[in-house]
Amino acid sequence: MLSVHKNQEQLVHSSDYLEIKVNVKDRVLISDWQGWLDTTKGHSGCTKILELVNEFKITKILNDNSKVTGHSGDTTWMAKVWTPGLREAGVQYFAWVYSYEFFTQLEIDNTIDRSTGIAMRTFFIQEDARQWLQQF
Repeated sequence: MLSVHKNQEQLVHSSDYLEIKVNVKDRVLISDWQGWLDTTKGHSGCTKILELVNEFKITKILNDNSKVTGHSGDTTWMAKVWTPGLREAGVQYFAWVYSYEFFTQLEIDNTIDRSTGIAMRTFFIQEDARQWLQQF
């Protein structure tokens, strides 16, 4: 059974708006975003996630936006470029933790609605997202 435990995670990237950890054994990437995300930060962070997905052969992502205060949103780019890239790299399951900022939640929902080929689910609490990923 898959276990998504914090003590098995290693920090592989850190910036002022994004921290990324991987659990190599379970092939899980945990991205923890924070603050206001403009298009440049969003694209740069998503591109870094995709690079690490390829490097570590990741199949599951826990994408935590709970500390995001808002973003300019580029749901078209995420749905047409980033999500297909993740799918092609082998990602099968994507747990997305909502920001508490309402319009950011709508943009997350819009991205998920436009994305195909990856099982995606939203959560308000990171621990719930971790438990969902443990099923796979």
